[in-house]
Amino acid sequence: MKRSLPICLFFLLSAIIYSCRNESVHLLTKKWECVQVENIIPPGINITSPEDSVNAIQLQALVRSINWTFKNNMRFECAVGDRITLKGRYELQESDKMLVCISESKNSINRYHISVLSENELVLKSISGYNGLVLHFKPY
Repeated sequence: MKRSLPICLFFLLSAIIYSCRNESVHLLTKKWECVQVENIIPPGINITSPEDSVNAIQLQALVRSINWTFKNNMRFECAVGDRITLKGRYELQESDKMLVCISESKNSINRYHISVLSENELVLKSISGYNGLVLHFKPY
């Protein structure tokens, strides 16, 4: 009887942790549309010509046309408009504060700090590649 109490506590604690993870996956599971991009041009890069300015505007428009769909089976799709450009799986790490997206080909792994995750908003900050990029999403 004394042995069953620690086992029951272990399963109870595991169920609580698992239910919290389910909440994050539940909130993330939908199609998200990028509505704002911050720091798309890394510090130290100067826009010196009208062409640079136009390229920066086009890049920002392209990034804002991105949408991500996260599924509850831990799969994701990234699309530009309606054209899917990347598929793979995702993981939530560090108490659901880090999103890791791994492409099907495994040649691309992107890590993002989850700043905000709610029913109506998702804010991600890149922590791989250029660290200053911040992406704001709303449900599609």
